[in-house]
Amino acid sequence: MIAQARILQVLHLGCAVATALTALISFLVRCNHEIGGETRKAQSRHHAILRRLFTGALICCYVAEAIILVTDGDGSSALAQARQFHLGFLTLFWLVLGFREKDLSYEIRNSATTTAVLEAPIFTLSFLQLHNEPSQICQLVVQACRLTILVSIVIFNCWTARAGKKLNADYSPLLTNGDGRTEETSYGTAPLRVNAEAGDDSDSDSDDDYLDTTKQFRAKQLQAAGGWWAYFKGFTPLLPFLIPRNDRKVQICLLLNVALLMVVRAMNILIPRQLGLVTDKLIGGQGPPYRELVIWLLLDVLNGSSGIGLVQSLLKIPIEQFSYRQITNAAFSHVMSLSMDFHSERDSAEVLKAVEQGEALTSLLETAVLDVSPTLIDLLVAFTLLYWKFNSNLTLVLMMSTVSYMSLEVLTSTWNLDNRREYTKAEREETRVMYQAVQGWQTVTYFNMFSFERNRIANAVEDKLRKERKWTRYNAFISALMSLTMPATLFLLAFMVIHEISQGRKSPGDFVFLVQYWRSLIYPIKALSFKYRWLMSDMVGAERLLELFQTKPSIADREGATELETIKGVVEFKHVNFAYDPRKPTLKDISFTARPGETVALVGETGAGKSSITKLLLRFYDVTDGRIEVDGHDVRDVTLTSLRSAFGVVPQDPLLFNASIAENLRYAKPEATDAELEDACRAAAIHAKILSFPAGYATKVGENGVKLSGGEVQRLAIARVFLRDPRILILDEATSAVDTNTECEIQNALAKLRAGRTTFVIAHRLSTIVNADRIIVLHEGSIVESGSHQELIQRPDGRYQGLWSKQVAGVKTGDLISLES
Repeated sequence: MIAQARILQVLHLGCAVATALTALISFLVRCNHEIGGETRKAQSRHHAILRRLFTGALICCYVAEAIILVTDGDGSSALAQARQFHLGFLTLFWLVLGFREKDLSYEIRNSATTTAVLEAPIFTLSFLQLHNEPSQICQLVVQACRLTILVSIVIFNCWTARAGKKLNADYSPLLTNGDGRTEETSYGTAPLRVNAEAGDDSDSDSDDDYLDTTKQFRAKQLQAAGGWWAYFKGFTPLLPFLIPRNDRKVQICLLLNVALLMVVRAMNILIPRQLGLVTDKLIGGQGPPYRELVIWLLLDVLNGSSGIGLVQSLLKIPIEQFSYRQITNAAFSHVMSLSMDFHSERDSAEVLKAVEQGEALTSLLETAVLDVSPTLIDLLVAFTLLYWKFNSNLTLVLMMSTVSYMSLEVLTSTWNLDNRREYTKAEREETRVMYQAVQGWQTVTYFNMFSFERNRIANAVEDKLRKERKWTRYNAFISALMSLTMPATLFLLAFMVIHEISQGRKSPGDFVFLVQYWRSLIYPIKALSFKYRWLMSDMVGAERLLELFQTKPSIADREGATELETIKGVVEFKHVNFAYDPRKPTLKDISFTARPGETVALVGETGAGKSSITKLLLRFYDVTDGRIEVDGHDVRDVTLTSLRSAFGVVPQDPLLFNASIAENLRYAKPEATDAELEDACRAAAIHAKILSFPAGYATKVGENGVKLSGGEVQRLAIARVFLRDPRILILDEATSAVDTNTECEIQNALAKLRAGRTTFVIAHRLSTIVNADRIIVLHEGSIVESGSHQELIQRPDGRYQGLWSKQVAGVKTGDLISLES
């Protein structure tokens, strides 16, 4: 009989725990494979009444057996407490699971199967112990009814699942490309496919509405992979930046922190137990409990902020810094590695803000390992301890309050999630407006738009504060609502323990133990919900960073790409076609060859494709068709680093950093000596001008070179190319911002630089390219003419001849510089 009672006790406890675990595992599995929502919801509504009738009948059976148990007599035995826990827990479980609006038939079926399998031996053993007592007979009848209902639930859900299988099989996700494949999410580099035939060129990931974009991104994540489990799984690409696989110091700190967490878990029990001993000895008249009180003091100090807490705080510093270092460096490297199409479409301020808000992930490791996991352990220990020290009723009360608290936390967090998202959007907008105004200070000044910019930033600040107030206000009400749960739970637990003391089953020290233990127990319950709330808020900010990391550069080194070594400078375009948009070709059948020492000029009206040719050459984009070769190597088959190292570029609008002249020059060659800097500046006709500045080469140029004239900025850009000494030059209107005399000096310097090098010149002022070896005339993306200046100017009705005539007619003959020299 004793053996059977112990087996029954284990079965009662095991049935409750196994049913809960089955429901949890089923929920995760179903989320991972879920593909449709509305169809199954419609199907479940047809069977909702039957499902609720079955569940209601099952709950009535649990309640009926609980009433029989209460009226049967002593409920303080171990078996009676196990039965109380079993009945109370499963009553709560089926009440929550069976009356949800959402279709949970998969979870219900599996949970009912587990419950029936474990309750069958309970019924058998109870039948073997039958003594023909009315209460036992009633109990067996109720258990038999319950088993029948459980089997009926399993059969019913299997039937409904089979009936809906065909409907689910015919369902296809909305976000597919027509062949069943779900489209991949993009941040901009590889834009989402749209119906080009319909003329829909909208960008589904536009930054104009962050809220809609985030919801679309999350919806696509859920739809593509199946529910929230897949959504959280989507953050796994960031885990390598959070897990210290190769950092021994961080690993040791993490292990020590975990070990201390185990010590703290033990302290949470020992400290209230010791205070309970002090109380019992004091009330029992056994003399002053000085020894026990000193032990309590030592344990409390050791467990406080001046003991283990201090060590934990020091150990967390390397862990937090590791995550910050990894995320920040990785995000910066990833952004810089993305291709030109990304940077041309994205707002720099918005991208930087996304990286900044993504720093919330740096606390992910600490939150998961050092906060959430210990909290779950605390709760499991608390359930076990209260069941062992008191009875199952206290465990049920604590369990019900914890579930209620967490459910309320999850529910209320979703209420405020959109407000948090709106607030983060307003933060980015404020940063973007301020960044653009500061960056464009000169333009603001030109147009005297200070008042306009002040109003813009004021409106952005006010919008951010308004949305912050709304989010904070909701947060305050939610916190107030949540705080009501804890005192009520303590009241119930204390009431039950006082009742046990009044019956002589517990001592006053047990009441002190409960109150003291509650201090260490309330923190993990609150912390778990608090961490959940802020983790969800942080993940809202991290969604943008995740999109950023999921963006792949459209231009990257191919597998097995080789280094471009010993560069001669032979460049060949072979039937190159290219388009930024497939519906509008940019370059059409471009073919020409440029050899070392040759200067190839590209001319044509704006939008003819001149800059596109140089962008393809630098491999900012890849050709749509054809190939570009450098020294016989397809530019797509060599590494980007070695390819771009072969070029020197003077853009039309050079960018100078807010640093000294020398630092800006050394950006082209960090190891350059002062003598090399001066030689490069002499060649660019800027050395004498630099020496006239009070600080010489140490002169700060300001933001974008604002302290220098346009001609000085352009000559510094030319000096950088001299210093780099490349094999292939690209000059994009390199002398467009200089006066006539300086242009003569620069042209002479460029003539020396071009010797033995392949040079591409983009020019609108035809006077600067009359000495080019070949002039290529582009019109609407095609080469319409090619030859030297003399050859092209002699062609009657030629496009180049027409351009030349217009420019010559527009200026005085004396202003032209050595047209035929």
